[in-house]
Amino acid sequence: MIRFILLISQFIIFILKKLIGADITYSGEIPEKGSVLILSNHFTRFETFIVPYILFSRYGHIGRSLGDNSIFVGLLGEYMRLAGTISVKNKIKNRIILNDLISGKSDWIIYPEGNMIKNKLITFDDGEFHIHTKSGIRPIYTGSAVLALKAEILRNRRKNSNNDISVQIVPLSITYDNIRPGENTLLLWIDKYLNIRGTHFFEELEIEINLLMKSNMHLHFDKPIHVSDYVDKFLEQGHDSLNNDDKIDKFIDKQRKILINDVMKKVYHNIQINFDHIFILSLVTMSTIKVCPSYLKVLIFKNATSLDSIKNLNLHPTFKNDLFLLILDDKYAPFLSAIKLAKLQQILYENSEGDYLFDKNLLEKEYNFDRIRVENTFQVILNEINLQKNIVNVALDNAGFSQKELKIDNFAYLRDKEYKIFEKEYLQYHKTIPGKDNASASIVLYDPKNTAALVFAHGYMTIPQEAKKLAEYLFKRGVNVYLPRLRGHGTNPLALKHISSKNWEYDFQLAITAMSQVCEKVFIGGFATGGLLALLHAAQHKVDGLIVINSALRLNSLHVSYVIPTLHVFNEMISQLHEKGIVEWVENKSENPDISYSKHPLNSIAQMEKLMTKADATLKQIKDPILVIQGDNDPIVNPKSAQFIYKGVKSEFKKLVVLPRDNHSIILGKGETEIFENIYHFIEDTK
Repeated sequence: MIRFILLISQFIIFILKKLIGADITYSGEIPEKGSVLILSNHFTRFETFIVPYILFSRYGHIGRSLGDNSIFVGLLGEYMRLAGTISVKNKIKNRIILNDLISGKSDWIIYPEGNMIKNKLITFDDGEFHIHTKSGIRPIYTGSAVLALKAEILRNRRKNSNNDISVQIVPLSITYDNIRPGENTLLLWIDKYLNIRGTHFFEELEIEINLLMKSNMHLHFDKPIHVSDYVDKFLEQGHDSLNNDDKIDKFIDKQRKILINDVMKKVYHNIQINFDHIFILSLVTMSTIKVCPSYLKVLIFKNATSLDSIKNLNLHPTFKNDLFLLILDDKYAPFLSAIKLAKLQQILYENSEGDYLFDKNLLEKEYNFDRIRVENTFQVILNEINLQKNIVNVALDNAGFSQKELKIDNFAYLRDKEYKIFEKEYLQYHKTIPGKDNASASIVLYDPKNTAALVFAHGYMTIPQEAKKLAEYLFKRGVNVYLPRLRGHGTNPLALKHISSKNWEYDFQLAITAMSQVCEKVFIGGFATGGLLALLHAAQHKVDGLIVINSALRLNSLHVSYVIPTLHVFNEMISQLHEKGIVEWVENKSENPDISYSKHPLNSIAQMEKLMTKADATLKQIKDPILVIQGDNDPIVNPKSAQFIYKGVKSEFKKLVVLPRDNHSIILGKGETEIFENIYHFIEDTK
């Protein structure tokens, strides 16, 4: 019956997830065999439904749990009973749980905190965890540890029991991300079918649905703790002790706090650290109540990247890939969402200068325990992260740095991050790490006295060395330069088979963000494909100016513009039949073979085409100063591309320079200085 009800639950929860917009993710594993007791933190009543659902739908386990007596009303109560949940007031609950743990019949989910800790205020005092509720302060309950210890001892005492697998405790950490109280659109529907209006459960449901709209709930199942490790010394005392109930009770009484502390340390340590945690922690550790948004962003980024130095943290995916967009993108959603909630709950007030005033007192004010989750959400989030002392200490240290110092650190971090991407790719194809002076690596010329910088991307199949002379020319004249390596280049042509145009956009944006930390003005640009990246970026973000050289919206070569795309489409069709395409590689007769691949995979050309199409479609969104340079007889790029770009952008200040050139790589060799001069004067005129 339980299995049948859980199957129904899968459908019900799927519908509820769609209705309230909640996202449920999970990580970790559950032991396939043996008796499993899951001990978890507790914040909402939804966990009573969700945890058994995840156990069954993702791991194939039947999980029973204890539930507050208030939910056992009407149809909902009957559903809970059929699902295997029993009331905390059930007089024989311990006997039921013990029997299941000894037999391995069902997993059990227990919340040692005893209540929903709605304020998430938990402290570690006098060697044990304490929870702070409206009823006062008390230690974590140890009843679940007692049951686990007793079950393990009784398994060993029973002659015919299967003793090969110990009772295992799995610490479960439940974390909520993007908690944003909102309007309740689901409650009337629930009340109509479950008839629970007027109950305490209904009141809490009203709060929780508001709380969970569009949020993320993450469940992390940690490595199991074997209870046998806590009873081995007792079992060594022999048969007499094993059959002496008084000795068993005395031993368990000594071990219960040790076991529960070990479990709950893992539960609290493995919460998933998310953006809201670092946002509010950065806010409260700042030394001033006046909050400049740009400084707050820089501090958040520094705090988030400092988490790399702390081992075994469970980090939200936000921190693993594109967090630099916090600095780069004025519309970075997690930041704007956090600011909006802080203003709504009056933690932040905006002044006439666009800065914020921070009312720290509201995070220390005492709120109604049952309503704090919706009335001061950030106080709850702060309470949760405050238990992570190592993270708090890192934030306190970082708060002592000036904005300039933080930016310099962030610049170094982003450069290192970009180099590690190159190092990993190089190692994959060469089985050794590149030297620091490797010719394929990015080139950065930086002097802190310079206030302007150019981030310039190379063309398809080449490396940053392509623009090295340009970089040196500008650097001698007081302009910092960052020449990022685009992924797949400078290592092995095979690498291009596994790279998308999104990777190139990421690499370019990473370099722009790095330079923005140490320069007041940041110009962007690129040669050929690199110029397309510059156009795409300028269409989405404000820049001080952009430079586009021989960038193709139209191609001259019929082979490149028609035959190759057609072959790529055909290859894609063939691949569906698990066969090789007609052509997988295209030869490249480069003007500069020492810095370019001699061949490239056909499918990577499709990525270049995507950039051309996207850039063409977004030209009208570009409004910042632009310099377009084009050779009049380019054998690869149709010179009309420059006209399309020049006429398509909406920039007030724009300049088109068409030069008499018969080659494609016009930034190297004869006539290069004329191009360098045009770029330098453009930067000087617009900075």
